[in-house]
Parts: sequence; C-alpha cells; structure tokens
Amino acid sequence: MKHKNTLGLPPGTIKYTGKKGGIPLKLNYLEFNAASFRGETFEDVRKARIHKAKDSFVQWYDIRGLHDEAFIQQIGDVFEIHSLALEDIADVYKRPEYSEFVNGHFFSLKFVQFQKGVLHIQNVSIYFDAGFVLTFQEDDDDIFIALRERIEQAKGRVRLKKADYLGYAIIDFVIDNYFTVLDEIEERIEYLEEVLISDIENFDRGQIFVLKKDLLRIRKVVAPLKEALNAFSKSDSDDIEDKTKVYVRDVYDHTISVVDSLDTMRDILTGLQEIHLSEMSMKMNKVMQFLTIITAIFVPITFLAGIYGMNFQHMPELAHKNGYYVLLSVMALLSGVMLLYFRRKKWL
Repeated sequence: MKHKNTLGLPPGTIKYTGKKGGIPLKLNYLEFNAASFRGETFEDVRKARIHKAKDSFVQWYDIRGLHDEAFIQQIGDVFEIHSLALEDIADVYKRPEYSEFVNGHFFSLKFVQFQKGVLHIQNVSIYFDAGFVLTFQEDDDDIFIALRERIEQAKGRVRLKKADYLGYAIIDFVIDNYFTVLDEIEERIEYLEEVLISDIENFDRGQIFVLKKDLLRIRKVVAPLKEALNAFSKSDSDDIEDKTKVYVRDVYDHTISVVDSLDTMRDILTGLQEIHLSEMSMKMNKVMQFLTIITAIFVPITFLAGIYGMNFQHMPELAHKNGYYVLLSVMALLSGVMLLYFRRKKWL
C-alpha cells in the first residue's frame, strides 16, 4: 500500500510518502514587482534565507524535492501554513484538489511528461497568499524554468499582477504541458495507424496497451482538476481578484478539452485494437479457406485411390491395359472442375 507509512499518524503530520532520495533539496527564489526583479538559485536549501518580503513585492519559492520533512516544517512556520496543507504537500499521492485556509490557498496537481519515452508523473503543490507563492515539486528537475524566464524578461502580465495571478500562471503552465504530452501520444497513435495499414506483420499490439494505460493514468490526474479549478474560480477570498478568476475559468475550459482529447484517443486506440483483431481474423480465415479448398480437392482423389487400392482379385478395371492412366486423368479432371467451380464462386 502506498500510504502504509502514514497509518496511525495524527492529522497534520508531515510524512513524505514518495521514494527516499539522497539528493539535497534545491530552491529557486524570485522576488519581483512591476519595476524590479531579483532571482537566486540554491543547490542546497539550507543556504537560503526563508523570509517574507515587503508588501510591494511578490515572492516565489520553488522547492524541488520533498524528502526533507524538517525543511517543509520550517517553510510552514515562516509562512504560517496550515498543518493539513503541510501534510498534503509531503503526500505525493495526493489527489488534485483546491483547499482554502485562513492564511492561504492550497492547490495540488500533477506534472506529466515523457522521459526517454516513458510517461512520468510527479506531484506539484502550490500554496499562496497575499505577497507570496510557494511551489513544491516531487523531483529535482527544474520544470518551471521557462516560466521564470518569462517573468524575468517581463513577458506577459505576471510582473504587473499579485500573487494570486502567479498561482494561476503556474497552474496554467502545468496544464498547458498536458497538451504537449497529448501531442506526443497523438504522434504515436498516427504511427501505429500507418503501420497497421502498411505493414500489419510488424504491428506491435503491445504498444496499444501501453498507450491506453498512459492515457488512463493521465486522465486519473486531470479529471479531478475540473472540480479543483471550479472551487478556485468561485472562491470568496479577498486575496483572489475577480480578474484572476476569469483566467482560472479559462484554464478550466482547457482541462475539459484535455479530458475530451484523452477520451477520443482512447476510443481511437480501441478502434485500432479491433481493426487489428479483425485483420488477423481475416488472415486466419483466408488460411483456413485455402486449406479447406485443398482438402476438398483431395477428398474425391483420395476416395478413388482408396477404391482402387483395395486388394480384391476380381476388379475389372485392374486388368485394363490403360486403367492407371485413365484413373489419373479422371483425378486430374475432377481437380480441374473443382478449381474452376471455386474460382467462379470467388473462393480463390
């Protein structure tokens, strides 16, 4: 069981549920407003000074790695994060959801990508309040580098907005990446279609099962986002501006589009699977048809050979001088007539 190491613990206990790793946690820090920007990268989070900035700035702490439970507690103490949110941050099997607390907003979702052709899903938690955004990634790969560069170069609206908009932008970035993954799956499906049509002998039916399993895994982490985004867009908190809620509803529509695409692709794969089974059945039927025709041709020949192979002494044809050649001619004529009949019936 994935949660067996949390059994018996009181609510709010920080317990990392993923694979233990020896790599130090890493941290990317941004501090910005419309006029200025400052960013730092820490290969070891212990060297970072965790603090709250002035009201005019928006902070973004992006923590990579979750196995250091003491550091997560330290972050929670500085930003007054609710203990239940801290527990959910350390739980990598957390279902995507949105929760609102007195001192902030918690959003959990999954980042999906292909690594060396294998689907990889990692947990991402977002906690934000007025003036700061915290993101917690399960792995140490830097998935938000493109978004940070966009903020640094003042592209888009993030530098002009508050922390709630940055929280939305992070969610939007993760969901946009779903479309990239879907594009790659779509390319694989198109390749399978081409192979199925042009070279069925080399068609690997196992790839269909792999892709269907990947689609199911993605759907399990995307479908709950609709409920979470809906709750986010309907929040009454003063920390979330009405303009931000409009963008959140747009991301909600994107999520519906992702789910629809997943269902469509799964139907296509099911269709490919049925076509492959039909083609293989047709090939087998043709083989059986050919063997049946061969059998049908040899049945009368075998019958004649059986009759004249009997050891009776008084068989008039046995004494005929050309009996052997006559019998062969009759066998050949029967075979020819049957072949002509099968061809007219289009069985050959």
